[in-house]
Amino acid sequence: MTAPAPTHAVWDATEITQSVQDLQHRVALIAGKVTVIRVYVSGSSGPAAGVRGTVTLIRSATDPGVKVTSVNTIALDPDAAQELAARRADANLSLNFIVPPTLTAEGTLTVSSVTLSDALTGAVLPLGATGAGPTVRFHTGPPLRIRVLGLRYTTTDPPGTFTPRDLDFTALVSWLRRAYPVATVISSHAVIEATATPPFTCEDTNAQLAAIRNLDISAGADRRTHYVGQVADGGFFLRGCSSGLPVAADPSVVASSPCGSAPFGWDFDGTYGDWYGGHELGHTLGRLHPGFCGESADDLQNYPFQSGQLADGPDTFVGFDVGDPALNLPMKAKPGMRWHDVMTYCDRQWMSSYTYEGIRRRLIAEDSLVAGAPLPEGAPEPAPAPLTVVPVAGPPGPAGPAGGRPDERFPKLAVTPAPPQAAATVLRAAGAAPEAEPFVSVVGTVNLSRREGDIRFVNPVTPLAARPTPAAQPTRTGGTAGPDGAAAGPNGGTEVVLRIRQTDGAPPREIPVAVRLASELGPNDDRTGLVDTVVPVGASPEAIELVVGGQVVDTFRPGGAPPALRAARHASAEAGAFGLALDFDRGPEAGQTFAAQVSTDGGATWQTIGVGLREPLVQVDRGQFRPGDQVQLRIITTNGFTSTASDIQQIQV
Repeated sequence: MTAPAPTHAVWDATEITQSVQDLQHRVALIAGKVTVIRVYVSGSSGPAAGVRGTVTLIRSATDPGVKVTSVNTIALDPDAAQELAARRADANLSLNFIVPPTLTAEGTLTVSSVTLSDALTGAVLPLGATGAGPTVRFHTGPPLRIRVLGLRYTTTDPPGTFTPRDLDFTALVSWLRRAYPVATVISSHAVIEATATPPFTCEDTNAQLAAIRNLDISAGADRRTHYVGQVADGGFFLRGCSSGLPVAADPSVVASSPCGSAPFGWDFDGTYGDWYGGHELGHTLGRLHPGFCGESADDLQNYPFQSGQLADGPDTFVGFDVGDPALNLPMKAKPGMRWHDVMTYCDRQWMSSYTYEGIRRRLIAEDSLVAGAPLPEGAPEPAPAPLTVVPVAGPPGPAGPAGGRPDERFPKLAVTPAPPQAAATVLRAAGAAPEAEPFVSVVGTVNLSRREGDIRFVNPVTPLAARPTPAAQPTRTGGTAGPDGAAAGPNGGTEVVLRIRQTDGAPPREIPVAVRLASELGPNDDRTGLVDTVVPVGASPEAIELVVGGQVVDTFRPGGAPPALRAARHASAEAGAFGLALDFDRGPEAGQTFAAQVSTDGGATWQTIGVGLREPLVQVDRGQFRPGDQVQLRIITTNGFTSTASDIQQIQV
């Protein structure tokens, strides 16, 4: 009896992808990033069969090659052939190969051959092909550096204390690693207390993040690090935003986003904080709204694809999520005419080739910045500050993509608060700040439309926190403007000044400052944003006035000499934290606050976990530490211009 003829197949195409790609491989591949080779084969004759594939990969002409087996099988049926575009739109219809990490180093990679075998018998199947597959090049790229701070808050309606979940942080980092043009995400996180009263806004949280970041940079942290806040949606829904839209590399722009499990009709992985955080972080990297699903049309003239899509045709760009086994997320293709760019408000968000390349260029620019910030041009070198610390054409897409502002589509959810825990401490003194002209970090909020403002945080910092004048930013209508992004010159034609009055009879210093407009403002919204600057305040500062349009809208006056910390004792805290009750040598007065920092390397580096605090109680999130870490806590009391620091050391986690 004659054996049945084997299935014959044709090697149709190969696509080497990391996040988004086309068949011409016009999207840069990042060295070290998880890479998937998608091989498209079709049956030409013979019976239907399940097949597995093997590719041979070479790095040079003399390379003997490395064989890699597909992670999946596909069904070949010569009588039910599918168009290539349909197969690219479904990860289950391509043979998928994960490239070994050693083969994704900088340089070229060639798919030299493909073989198919019957998934049941292992028999090699005839495969028609036209020579070797594509050759691509991997390019070295910088990491993404982020610090994610979850902001805990308490409400009475609904009653409870609400904290971002570990999943919200983990999923955000995973999404950034999979979607962004980076091989590595250098991340850290902690849960801190929100200083504003809920329901607060993203501008409130961004002010807190900016003040914390300035203290961290003052203590020597890498100034290329982006700061992102997460706010759980159990008590209220915080609409996210960034504190600006920088046209040049400026990681000092911070962002906040909500997090929770709402699916928004399309996202069913248990958290939306991943793509939402990726959107707001994109703003800090200079990415603008395309303007297709209710978001502002800041980038409408430049965005290359219709309706905010990833592509204009089915044969061009396709998004691809390599998945994350740790989160039970499989590989998934994202058809370019169904999925939308992450900077839109549309449903089904992923990274377009346009945004991917824009972020890649910005990260390269940021990586060239030095870790310590330079002084502003012309600024005198001050003595050490108080914190002494060791497009392609195609058929038209859908007329109106679904989407809209997330806060207008969000369903109310509930979160259950957790019980308290405690910890013990040992205290030692750490000394006080020197008497010298200090640099101070000033963070406030401003409403340019109403000519209102508040000074939120004033803290002494070292010269490391000083930064140069930012570059001009784009307007919301596509032109150019001052650093705040407004249309009619700096601050939209409204002058904003910090006036620093002196006690020694010297004339006041007047320092013009830029307002960093919030990223999510609509055309009819008040022009609101942050003042976030670091300035020398003179040898004898008396007060700082915030002047908007020639009117003093708020004044910061320091309190007396900062109180010293005498003792600390353990106190109750939320689950996953340890609490410390602080005993100062005298009670706080107006104009005095304290900050808290932690170190796990014997005081060589410090991270801020609280700023602008007034209640003598600190909760320290255990999740930011590894088991067995020896943690030091530094308490910095300040009147805004001077400070005193005390270290609590050897807290066993």
